[in-house]
Amino acid sequence: MKRVLAVVFSLSFLVACGPPTPTDELCYGVSMQALTRVCEGPTTVPGIDVSYYQGTIDFSKVKAAGYKFAIARVSDGLNYPDTKFNTYWPAIRSQGLIRGTYQFFRPGQDALAQANLVLSRVNALGGLKADDLPVVLDVEATDGQSATVVRQKMKIWLDRIEQATGKKPIIYTAAFMSSVIGNGFSDYPLWVANYGATCPAMPSNWTAWKFWQWSSTGSVSGISGNVDLNKWNGTLAQLQAFAQPPVADAGVPRPDAGTVDAGVRPNAGSADAGVRPDAGSPADAGALADVGAPDAGGEPDVDAGLGEEPIDAGLLPDGGIDQGATIGSGRIDFIGECGPTP
Repeated sequence: MKRVLAVVFSLSFLVACGPPTPTDELCYGVSMQALTRVCEGPTTVPGIDVSYYQGTIDFSKVKAAGYKFAIARVSDGLNYPDTKFNTYWPAIRSQGLIRGTYQFFRPGQDALAQANLVLSRVNALGGLKADDLPVVLDVEATDGQSATVVRQKMKIWLDRIEQATGKKPIIYTAAFMSSVIGNGFSDYPLWVANYGATCPAMPSNWTAWKFWQWSSTGSVSGISGNVDLNKWNGTLAQLQAFAQPPVADAGVPRPDAGTVDAGVRPNAGSADAGVRPDAGSPADAGALADVGAPDAGGEPDVDAGLGEEPIDAGLLPDGGIDQGATIGSGRIDFIGECGPTP
């Protein structure tokens, strides 16, 4: 294992959900006692996120196992378009699962070009539909950039995606990125990552989460090997409403027309308590996984500049490289010893 991340936070508890774990103390320092945690509500909805690491997926079996949504990686920055996206994107929808996509953000690369790559790949497969989830910005690396630069580039990406799709993007991140992200993005829906916790630790200035990635080592029917497991904080009806809220300004054209209905905005409210959804409907008869356009090109041999097998590295706020797996990989935890808690 490599370096241990020691981050000290000065946040106050919002919800007390038990004392910090030994890994919490190791990875966050003695002030972990003051780290904000927000527990889930009485009802949650299970889902997964995937990338080419998961290989061939039978989404009919995923659905039959009770999972309600799936989020597929579109690329790791500009250099590595995910070679399974063209397969996963239509296959998720064909099974009636709520569909989403994310991009692993590289602050060292052109932010507008990264956003345009997302739009290009999604539009090539028919565009973002009105009932698809907002696009996700995965922020867990600095690529050696300053916090100021990371924030500026995040804003460029977020503005471009919202302007093009009409949906306010989701930010995926973890508490260890608080000093980098700062306090200026808390109006975006949060997808928080925190493994091995009863309640997830919050990035600074967020007081609620929409999605929680709670494990990177899940076992799901239809998928060979580990996969990331997630929860939506609310009922299935609320998740559907979040994906397709009421149209506020129907008829107003937007750039990149055809990606989504004009004027769609996510519901900014927190999830309401409700009745737990059923365990999931059976798989659609005869539906096949991995439908759609063939993947373009082969798998990348190495990740950018790492000289190793393709992993999504670069998890340390100071720009250092570490062998942590990231969203969608389902292989190993974040940052070595800090695996369960970043």
